[in-house]
Amino acid sequence: MLPTDRPLVLATHSGTFHADDVLAYSILSVALGLTDPASHKLIRTRDKEALATADIVWDVGGTADAATWRFDHHQQGAPKAENGDPLSSAGLVWRHLHPETGETIGAMFIRNTLKRLGHGETVFSASAIGIMASAIGKKIVRHVDLCDNGVERGLPTDLTSAIDGFNAAWDSPTQTSPELFEASQYSQFLEAKAFTLGFLDRQVERERASVAAYEMVAQAWEDCKAGKTGLHPDVLELPRGMPWLRPAFELDMPILYAMSPEANGHWKLQCMPVEKGSFENRLDLPLEWAGLADEELQKASGIPDAIFVHRNRFMAVAKSRDGALAIARAALARKLTPAQMLKQALERRR
Repeated sequence: MLPTDRPLVLATHSGTFHADDVLAYSILSVALGLTDPASHKLIRTRDKEALATADIVWDVGGTADAATWRFDHHQQGAPKAENGDPLSSAGLVWRHLHPETGETIGAMFIRNTLKRLGHGETVFSASAIGIMASAIGKKIVRHVDLCDNGVERGLPTDLTSAIDGFNAAWDSPTQTSPELFEASQYSQFLEAKAFTLGFLDRQVERERASVAAYEMVAQAWEDCKAGKTGLHPDVLELPRGMPWLRPAFELDMPILYAMSPEANGHWKLQCMPVEKGSFENRLDLPLEWAGLADEELQKASGIPDAIFVHRNRFMAVAKSRDGALAIARAALARKLTPAQMLKQALERRR
């Protein structure tokens, strides 16, 4: 149990820091509600006696013991991920189950970050929090784990390299004495943590939006099947522009197009790819419309509201909903029969 009658003492190693110890501190501070500097004391040391008195220790100390809030990964027999991948201190912290809440530290981090971002009045289900935590864990924490353990290399533009840039250069004036160096590193560690929190805020917001979009796309599909919107089973109509491909694939929608209103009042029609990550569409827009716009497109298509068709035929824009539907109907008139679609699919696999 962590003490509640005094500020917590958090400890990690001194000297050069890496993405995993900065990320672990960022996660812990938000998950445990320690964003106020007065709520805890941070020490950076390798002194065993000082580490022994700390409430939480990560990336140093040679112990991985969740019961005593120790999260080091450098010792023999250190815990690994379920798939056998090595963990860093960030990964150990992220998956730790809080003894009082029963949630992982990762889930608590997500929940508290959403509150910090102004979503405190929104009720997020445990499932939604879990989806967001899983996404951040896979996209960010896991990469830091693997980079810190030498399994992957950090790219110049990713979080691991960005955090490393906060360390003092080899010829920095702070390298002239141990005391000056440690004082500078402590300050830079805090700067790196602030940078990391800003990075994480944006990532959590993206995952929140993704979860919200998934739910709206799923509902839009129900409305489409009920005949309320779109053209079942070919055209999914969305209430606004949003990420829709992942739910469309995961929910096995047989759609050929998705349409949605744009902020400027226009409507966009987008083609459904044949599979995830593919640039090949289930049904391209008509070849003779490729790259046309405005009057030229309207003349070729016979659709007064048509504005633009991309030259690669995966997207079209219309002035109105009726215009987008008209484009979709014209393209659907060229839809292959089931036999033709099967033949095309078999040819792709050869």
